[in-house]
Amino acid sequence: MLIDANVALGPWPFAPLPERTAPQLVAYLKSHGVNRALVSHLGAIFLPEPMPANRALFAAVRRTPTLLPVPVINPALATWREHLAACIAAAPIRAVKIIPAYHNYSLRLPALAPFVAAVNAAGLRLIVATRLEDERHRYHALAVKGLPVAQLAAFLARFPATHFVCSGLYKPEIETLAATHENFSADIAFAEWLNTLALLTQKIPARRLLLGTNTPLFDTRAQVDKLRLARLPAKTLALIGSANAARLFGL
Repeated sequence: MLIDANVALGPWPFAPLPERTAPQLVAYLKSHGVNRALVSHLGAIFLPEPMPANRALFAAVRRTPTLLPVPVINPALATWREHLAACIAAAPIRAVKIIPAYHNYSLRLPALAPFVAAVNAAGLRLIVATRLEDERHRYHALAVKGLPVAQLAAFLARFPATHFVCSGLYKPEIETLAATHENFSADIAFAEWLNTLALLTQKIPARRLLLGTNTPLFDTRAQVDKLRLARLPAKTLALIGSANAARLFGL
């Protein structure tokens, strides 16, 4: 069984990617061995106020229990408390996601202190999306860069008692952060190297790595193959493939 910690529904305006319905996404992921997935809505990325996309997400996955909705919250908005409460009331959620680079705020934002406290109080996991696509392949007029590692390191140091999930990190960024911070886990979607997982697990414990395919922006099979082709013990692959996600998100 595989659990995918980084999947999305909805349209992507800069590439002709498949826009699947929730049942179609379930079937597609299952064809690649993925049994459950944490899913956000791509529409939330391009809306300063992401709630319309969150409501579309909740409606889309209501009848597909293997897709676990992860709403996007913008803590730079004065209404973030209302949005968080609305998401909690709308569906049984396990996590919320922030996308600072696309929503035009830094991780130094003062509102993040009460926001992180509120997310923790609700018993939710906070996913920090550091990037959504490889900068080398993005649309030329979209000048959005991934979060600087130094900024993310300062954020982790600011909240040492909270364990975050970081998506979108490159392999060297995971290794740099892992050298000094233990309060984060990372998905492997952007970690690309020869023998990726064998090398990565020398720098960060396998219990802090998650399968993430970044579907539909990335090729799903290529991400699953990082596990399938890795020369690692079966117990280690099971941690990355599903056990870590089950533990972190209470599945």
